[in-house]
Amino acid sequence: MIDLQTLTNQRQVIVIGAAFGDVMLGLDQLPRSGGDVIAEELGRHIGGCAFNVARALSRMDILPINAIPVGNGSWGKNVEAAMLNDNLLPLLRHPTHDNGWCIAMVEASKERTFITMDGCEQHWNKSLLAQIPTPDNAIVYVSGYELVSEQSEPLRQWLLDLSDDKTLFVDFGPRLMDIDPEFVSKLLAKKPILTVNRDELALLNQQTPSNIYDAVIFTNKHQVSLICRFDSEGAKICQPRCQPKLIPAFKVKVSDTIAAGDSHCAGVIAGLSAGWALNDAVELGNMVAAVVVSRPGSDGAPTLAELNSFQAENST
Repeated sequence: MIDLQTLTNQRQVIVIGAAFGDVMLGLDQLPRSGGDVIAEELGRHIGGCAFNVARALSRMDILPINAIPVGNGSWGKNVEAAMLNDNLLPLLRHPTHDNGWCIAMVEASKERTFITMDGCEQHWNKSLLAQIPTPDNAIVYVSGYELVSEQSEPLRQWLLDLSDDKTLFVDFGPRLMDIDPEFVSKLLAKKPILTVNRDELALLNQQTPSNIYDAVIFTNKHQVSLICRFDSEGAKICQPRCQPKLIPAFKVKVSDTIAAGDSHCAGVIAGLSAGWALNDAVELGNMVAAVVVSRPGSDGAPTLAELNSFQAENST
C-alpha cells in the first residue's frame, strides 16, 4: 500500500497545454440542418487536459509550474479565475488570442456532440515559451491535443530542445494519428513516459485490436515506459525488458468518466515528483481516477485529505 504521507514535492512539475471553456447544452435531439430547437444550459466550466492535470496536482499539494496560457478575452478571465481558485498562479498571458471553448450538446439518449473553437492553446510562439522556467530534473506534462496544429510548431521544437535531465510525460490522446510522425519519432527518442487508454494503444500500434503484447513490443522497440489504462481492469505498466505489471483498479460506483484520464496522469506525476517508483505512482493514479469517476463532472479531483480518507475506506 502506498504511503500518502510521503507524497511531497521532490521534483518540479511543468504542466504545459490548454485551459478550455466548456458550455454544456441539453436537448431532446440535434436539429436538422436549418432547424431550430430549444436547449437547456446544463452548465459552463473550465476544463482542458492540462488544466485538469494542474488542478488535480494542486489539490494534492504538488504545485506545478503553470505553463497554460491565459487568453486575452472573456474566456481568459474565466480561466484565470479558475486557476486562482486552485492556487495556480497564471504565468503565460497570450497577447493575441482568447482561450478556446466548445459547445457540448447532450441529447436525451445521452449521446454527446461537440463544436470546438480553437484558441490560444493552439497558437504558441518562442517569446511565450521562453517565459517558462525549466528547472533541472523537472517532469514535463504535455497532451497530444496541443501537438497537432501548424501553429504548435514552436511548442513541438521546445519539447525536443529540453535537456535530457527532464522527464517527459506524454498523453497523446485520440489525436495521435494527426501528429506529424517525424516529430513523434523524435519525441520517442527522448525516452518519455507514455500513457494511453485501450483505444489509443491500438492507434500507437497502428492495428485493431491491440493487446498488451503489442505494448511490450512497442516498449522494447523504442525503449520507453508505457502506462496502459484499462478502466475497471486497472493499469498495466510496460517497461523495456520487463514483464508487464498490473496495478489493480479501485472498485467504485462510476458516475461518469469525464477527466478520468487526466486525473490518472496527475496521480502518476504526483507520485513521480515525490520520488516514488513507477508502480507506486500508477497506484496513486488509479486512486485519483477512482475518486474522480465516482463524482459527476470534470471538477472532482480530490484533495490529499480526501485521498487519505478514500485509502482508509478501501483498505479494510
